[in-house]
Formats: sequence, structure tokens, C-alpha cells
Amino acid sequence: MNEIQKPLDIHSYLDIARRRKWYIIIPLTISIVVSLAVCKVLPKVYKATTLILVQPQSVPEKYIQSTITATVMDRLNTISQEILSRTRLEKIIQEFNLYADLRKKQPMEVVVGNMTKSIEVTVAKGLQGGYPTEKTQNAFSISYEGEEPRTVMMVTNKLASLFIEENLKVREMQAESTSEFISKELSRVEEVLAKKEQELRNFRERNMGQLPQQLDANLKILEGLQQQLKRTGEGIRAAEDRSTVLQGQIEILARPQTSAAGNFGSRRELTPNGEEISSGQISDDPIITLTQYNQLERDLRSAQSKYTDSHPDVIDLKKKVAHLEPKVKELLAKQEAMAEAWRKETKAQQERGLSVKNAHPVTDPVTERLIAQYKEQYTSSILEARRYKEEEKRLKEQIGLYQKRIEDTPKKEQEMLLLTRDYDLLKGNYQSLMDKKMQSQMAENLERKQQGEQFKILDPARLPEKPIRPDLQKILLVGMFIGLVSGLGLAWFRESMDQSFYTVADVEEYLKLSVLAEIPSLRPERELVGKR
Repeated sequence: MNEIQKPLDIHSYLDIARRRKWYIIIPLTISIVVSLAVCKVLPKVYKATTLILVQPQSVPEKYIQSTITATVMDRLNTISQEILSRTRLEKIIQEFNLYADLRKKQPMEVVVGNMTKSIEVTVAKGLQGGYPTEKTQNAFSISYEGEEPRTVMMVTNKLASLFIEENLKVREMQAESTSEFISKELSRVEEVLAKKEQELRNFRERNMGQLPQQLDANLKILEGLQQQLKRTGEGIRAAEDRSTVLQGQIEILARPQTSAAGNFGSRRELTPNGEEISSGQISDDPIITLTQYNQLERDLRSAQSKYTDSHPDVIDLKKKVAHLEPKVKELLAKQEAMAEAWRKETKAQQERGLSVKNAHPVTDPVTERLIAQYKEQYTSSILEARRYKEEEKRLKEQIGLYQKRIEDTPKKEQEMLLLTRDYDLLKGNYQSLMDKKMQSQMAENLERKQQGEQFKILDPARLPEKPIRPDLQKILLVGMFIGLVSGLGLAWFRESMDQSFYTVADVEEYLKLSVLAEIPSLRPERELVGKR
């Protein structure tokens, strides 16, 4: 007999469900019973959660800047590693006598591992990047799972208190370490700065007078020394000229007045120029005139080297020189005439056989007084010239010293620049560290007084009223789904194995023949009576 191919529609499915209802109901019932048994057998797990708010520092940051630059997320990770360490969790396990049965069977590492899996630290959505937004709170939550509700609540609150204490400790330690590091660095920079200041002080002491800031003063002093040297040279020349003139006058006045026998019976009184002096007549002093003339000539040459001939100073000096020039020429001519007369007279005396020894000096008081005066002036001129020369030597030494200082100034300036640059850098670094030290000390005091950023318990952990595991509804739904799928599969399998016809349509479909009559099902009499 060929396999019966039954047409399937909604009515067919309903008929199959009615015929195979026990194949569906029994697996579904068994699954529900098993699910309830599983919920009963599995241990109940409770969960407690506490919400902690990250409260900002009480003092505005524009007044005191905190030295804790790590984000909340970073600090939470650090604190979590510290709190969830083996040492801390072992203390909590022993304090609350957790996992008593497991500790008897497993080592402490396994127990700590189970507790670590039961703890969950969840950061608020606004803190995922470490910074809160306006619409989210700056907070995080701590959760713990366990079998005893009260113990779970106590452990959760303990973990929250540990987070708060560890946060204060970490912030205070970071503030102290920052302040300590800045203090050590400040001491080191201060020591280096003191050495650099000493080097700079020693350099200034060694090179006093050659420092760059003394260049203008050295140039002015050098210019003044050169002017003094010029005046000293002029004084030397004037003293030498005056001594030369005085020496000539002394020689003229002191020349002997010789006389032959019978030729000179009387003594003549002479002027410094060799002329006979009449009563009450004394000529002008030629020394002053010559000295003035020489000085004016030197001034004129100096002015001509600086200015043009049309300059007022040059014109004035030329007038003065022109005014004295005739008188000087006359004096020089007289001296030359007197010297020539002296030479002729000496020659004539030699021809007559007279000796200078036979000459007798002029005993005129006026001439002697002039000779004594000229000698005194001559000695004074010699001493003055010697004094000027000594002054000239001293001035040349000083000029050489200042010229060397000026020549060495660029080199000293470079050395000074290097020392000053390093000193300025160290000084700036020192000042910056001083400011940072003050800020770090204020931040440290802020943390010690617990006025910085703090963790505050916003919602403490409460006693859990119902377990989070096992989830009865979820397990029942899963059990019902499994039972229903199993029943439907079993009913479908049983229907597939059945070759019976249950409807006229099945017979007509299978035989390809029309059914002429249908015999109704005859139910037992008791069923009919029951329906009546």
C-alpha cells in the first residue's frame, strides 16, 4: 500500500492537535515540573548596589588648582585594582566569614577569584570619557552578589567605604608626592642658581672695568685721558720752549763785558737784550711773548686739523698769531743781532790777544736781578717739564690700560652673555618652581582638610528583598518552550507514522474516487445519555 499523502491546512492541524493532545500535554507538564524543581534546587543569589557621587572640590579651581590631573575613570581603575587585590579581599572574606563551605574545599586563590567575579564597578554613562556632561551625574555604582541578603548589603557598604577611604588616601598621597617632588627640584635648582650667581659674581670681580656695561664709561675716560695727554704734551713743549728762551736770556745777560787797557774806563748797564739801560727804562719780558706765540701756533694747527679756514676759532687764532708775529720777529732779530755782536766782539778780543779771563762781569744790580729771576724761572720750567713728562708717562700707561679694556670688551661681553643667559634661564625656572610649590602646598592642604574632590555615598546599599538568581519567570518560560516544542515534535512524529483515514476528503484524495455514503460514528449509549 502506498504512503498516504495528507493535505495540511489549519483544520488539519487542529484535528491533529485534538487527536495527539496527550503527546503535547505530557512533555509540557514534565518541562514545567522540571523547571520548578530546578528553581527550587538552585541556590538563591542576592545583589546589593550602592551609588557613589563624585563631588567636586569645595574651593573653586580658579583660586586653587588641584595637582590631581588624572581623570575620574583613571582613578577608579587604580582604586579598583587596589580594593580588589587579594590582600584586601581576604580581609573582607575573613571579616564577614564569606564562602565558608568553599574555603574548606578550595584554596584561597579560588575563593578570591569567585568574590572578584561577584563584584561589579559600573561607571555612569557620562563618565565613560572621564568627564561628566550636563545631563548625566558624575557618579558610579558598586554591586556585590551573594547568597545571604544581609551579608551582601554589609559587604557592599564595606566596599563603598573602602573606595571612599582609598580615594582620599590616593589624592592625599599624590598631592604630597607632587609637593615633595617640587620641593626637591626647587632645592636642586636653588643650589645650581647659587653656584651660577657665584660664577657671575666672580666673573664681574675678575673683569671689573672690562664689563660690557662699562664700555661707555671706559670710552669717556679714554677720551678724557687723551685730552689730558694732549694738554700735557702741550705743557711739556711750552715748558721746554720757555726753558730754552730763559737759557738764552741768561747766557746773554751773563756774558762778560771785556775791556782793554784804556779802552773801557767805565762800566755800562745793559738790558736783557744787550742795550744800554737808561734810568727808569726796562724792556718787556720776551719769554711770555714767545710762550704765548708758540701756544697760539699749536692751537691754530689743532683748529685747522678740525675745522676749515672760515671757522670763527681759526680766524680768531690767525688774528692773534698775526698780532704777535711782528713782535716775535723783532725779539728774534734782536737776539740774533746780540748773538752776532757777541761773536764779533769775542773774535776781536781774540785778535787783540785779550782773554775772556781778563773780562770782568757786569756788576749792574738790575742785570744781576734779571739773571737771578731768569734762573729761577728756568729751574721752575725744567721742573715743570719733568713733572709734565712723568704725568705723560702715567697717562700713556692708563690709556694703554683702557685701550686694552675696550679691546677685550667684546670677548668679555660674549662670556658675560653666556653666563647671563644660563642665569636668566635658571632664575626663570626657579621662579616657576616657586609658584608651583605654593600651588602644590595649597592643593596639599586642600586634600588634607578633605575639601578636594571626594566620593560621597548617594544611595547606600539596602537589604535585597528578592534574589536575582534563579529567575523563576525566565526558567518557567524556557521550560514551557522546551516542553511545547518537544510535545509538538512528538505529536507530529506520531501523526506521520499513522496511515489511518479520518475524513472523507482523505479517502477521496487517496483513492481518486468519490465517496457515495458515509457511516456515522456510533457512540456508546451511555455517552448519548450523558449528553442528554
